[in-house]
Amino acid sequence: MKVLTTMAIKEIYLDRLEDMYPGVHWRVCRSTGEALEYLPRADVLVTYGDGLTSQWLRRAEKLRWIHSMSAGLENIPFETLKEREITLTNVRGIHRIQVAEHTLGVMLAFVRQLPFFVRMQEQSRWEYHVRFNELYEQTVTIVGLGALGQEIAAKANAFGMRVTGVNTDGRDVEGVHKVYPADQLRRALSEADFVVVTVPLVEKTEKLIGAAELDVMKKSAIVINVARGKVIDQKALVESLQEGRIAGAALDVFEKEPLSPNNPLWKMNNVMITPHVAGRSPRYMERALEVFETNLKAFMEDKPLPLNVIDLEKGY
Repeated sequence: MKVLTTMAIKEIYLDRLEDMYPGVHWRVCRSTGEALEYLPRADVLVTYGDGLTSQWLRRAEKLRWIHSMSAGLENIPFETLKEREITLTNVRGIHRIQVAEHTLGVMLAFVRQLPFFVRMQEQSRWEYHVRFNELYEQTVTIVGLGALGQEIAAKANAFGMRVTGVNTDGRDVEGVHKVYPADQLRRALSEADFVVVTVPLVEKTEKLIGAAELDVMKKSAIVINVARGKVIDQKALVESLQEGRIAGAALDVFEKEPLSPNNPLWKMNNVMITPHVAGRSPRYMERALEVFETNLKAFMEDKPLPLNVIDLEKGY
């Protein structure tokens, strides 16, 4: 069996894979271009998804399974996978700890005015008369209650917050005090002190948070996006921030990345920007390979893959 990658794998991990699975031939490439000559013979493809096109995949005559080492799947040509009956898996869930910590970190930064104090430190200014807040008993509304949303809920509960959330049908989720179905999104947003967006980017979630949704939020609300940039209408968000219709935002993802130096978000004191790093962790590859190896063992035994199999019709 041949496994092809379009991404680098550190030698320490590759050595372990070769020792654990001696019957597998591993070909590690750093890009789709480099991998092209090996693609026709590959049974399995491990990738971040960059450069995957329908034309490129048509060269994959034997390919049966693609494993994405990213949770996001917006670069995957789903129609080609459906035509070829190629199984797709990803690593959703492995980001939950670090993204939840990032989310609570920016929430704490807002209530304790940390960005303001960083600016004061840069100016050597001792500013004592500042209005603070607490997370305790504030409402956080989590839009998307998968593994990531549930981890954020657990950490928010530890701070004594009231946790509400939105999923497709309003079914109960452990650790969430009130769950709204998707058709009651605006009602859920209207109650929130913090809105945390975690949904995957698919056709029906593009610009899920637009001008109408921003307009129902409290003027004191903070929007946090750790999902994908296109889930929020960025133009509408900028306008809401500029006009003071919401209090602030913490954004790790954007419609176009990297964010243009001319984008007004950079200059807003009530906005925290991070360059799509909320999911970064020294344990990322370790956790990603745990998912891959669990599925690889099943694949080698010709059994159904047990983890994170994507519904090609839904896109997640």
